[in-house]
Amino acid sequence: MTTRSFIIIVLIGLGVLSLIAYSLVPPPRSGQRKDLVWTTDPNPQRGPQVDAFNKMFPEHFLRIDPDNSQVMKVVVQSSAGMGPDISDVYESTFQTYLDAGILLDVTEKAKEMGFGPDTLHEEVRPFVLMKVPDEHGDLHERQFIYPCNVYHSFMLYNKNIFDKYNVPYPPEDLTWDKYIEIAKRLTVSSDPKARVPSIFGTAGSDVMTILWGKGGKTINDDGTRSLLDTEEAVDAFMFKHDLLYRHKVEPTPTEMAAITSQGGWGGNMSWFGEGKVAMFWGSRWMLIQFRRFVENQTRQREEWLMENPGRPEKEAPEVLRMGACLVPRFEGSRRYTPFGARCNGINKMSKNIEGGLCFLQFLTTKEYSRTINEGADSKPGNMKYNKIELFIHPDWPDEVEVHEMSLKAVPDSFMNPRSQFIPNATINRIFWNATENLIATENITRDGVRRILQAAAREIDLEIARTIKRNPRMTLIYNKMLKNGAEPIRMQLEEIGR
Repeated sequence: MTTRSFIIIVLIGLGVLSLIAYSLVPPPRSGQRKDLVWTTDPNPQRGPQVDAFNKMFPEHFLRIDPDNSQVMKVVVQSSAGMGPDISDVYESTFQTYLDAGILLDVTEKAKEMGFGPDTLHEEVRPFVLMKVPDEHGDLHERQFIYPCNVYHSFMLYNKNIFDKYNVPYPPEDLTWDKYIEIAKRLTVSSDPKARVPSIFGTAGSDVMTILWGKGGKTINDDGTRSLLDTEEAVDAFMFKHDLLYRHKVEPTPTEMAAITSQGGWGGNMSWFGEGKVAMFWGSRWMLIQFRRFVENQTRQREEWLMENPGRPEKEAPEVLRMGACLVPRFEGSRRYTPFGARCNGINKMSKNIEGGLCFLQFLTTKEYSRTINEGADSKPGNMKYNKIELFIHPDWPDEVEVHEMSLKAVPDSFMNPRSQFIPNATINRIFWNATENLIATENITRDGVRRILQAAAREIDLEIARTIKRNPRMTLIYNKMLKNGAEPIRMQLEEIGR
């Protein structure tokens, strides 16, 4: 059976299942209210958000569908006219939904109803816009989505570990040299015979951020060729490898497996919360989990103090104390901060387009933004409600530095270029496969890294070439781009199979 036949059979099967599921959906509510279905995750915050929308827009009745959020399901059901009215959209799924023709272009309505790009921080605006071709192959920037929340990366650090080993807290303007220096001082082994340190100086460094800092990208600005075979990319991958194997300040895959096999730690966030990692690449949404750590650790400390009267308090279990600074930059260079968003888009074939537009408008309101701010679920999209006084929660007064850094990180926002010819999800898959190959190989040479990246670059370029060759519409767009000065693909299209 060919791959094409298999995909057709899968799509038919999904279509049949969708018809069955649709037949089981309760009929629309009686009365004047129009049903509005939102496919999203079952986050506890969804309840208050749904209630707030239904109160603000009584002509519509919003309900969530948390069990139907697989991308292929949404595409098939929407194409059959049975999909949700609103769907969560991420960077990895944006292009897929757009190529499937199921996202509503909201450019004009967004300006009219007040959820246009001008409500977002200037650095975040490109995230909600996509260049789409007209019938002549000319590209125009249009809006299809609006953020539910926006996250930026920054560094979290455990003040208890820094204080214990008498290491000064990292500066807000952290450099990679300082990052490595601090991480080395805080990579500690309590038992010299142990297979892994008892504390790592850092964890979770982002290879993509390192790539940007070295002057590289995954793909060129025209979206017509990969840039993973450049020396800048080799430099970035070698730098990441050095953090693991030369500086030994981050856990290697072997060390992570050893910890897991012993029933320990449970992943980067758990490691940080339990005091096993001094510095950690994080974001504001992680406070949701870290608040649970603080609550549990506070209870354990109080119980210990009650059970051990007279013993020194310094012997009691510690409670996580967090500080924050910006992600590191290379000396003499600008800082690149990764960011992203969970957005919502409207199904073009929805029976309640009006309700969907009201929902995107709702995402800009004070009422919705309050649920994001109080729950620490990153930041609301509307920059009007991105203020430190709105982030601070009376039950969590020690989080101020984290809130501040979430805002200070915004001006350094950066994202990879998008391509008309290959989804970012595909580029990222190839990139992370190369990264996993790199970090799993301890004794790799620079030439070995170069070979890994050359193979990844060729895989990306082949995907681009096949798209251009097999799709006449993409061929038209590509030729138009070349006339406007775009860099041509490095392959001969005639030699590429479909």
